[in-house]
Amino acid sequence: MKAKIVQGGIGTYEVWVKRSWILPYQPIYDGMFPFRGSLKEAKELANKINNK
Repeated sequence: MKAKIVQGGIGTYEVWVKRSWILPYQPIYDGMFPFRGSLKEAKELANKINNK
């Protein structure tokens, strides 16, 4: 899986993942809504996903 960080709004960021080469990037969901947090939180989550 590949992860990228996308701006989700003013001061918030989302982490999007690509599960296979043929599928488009999709946001990670935190319950019912997409994950939105600070840049630091998004970088930590993206690093976890990219290092697996």
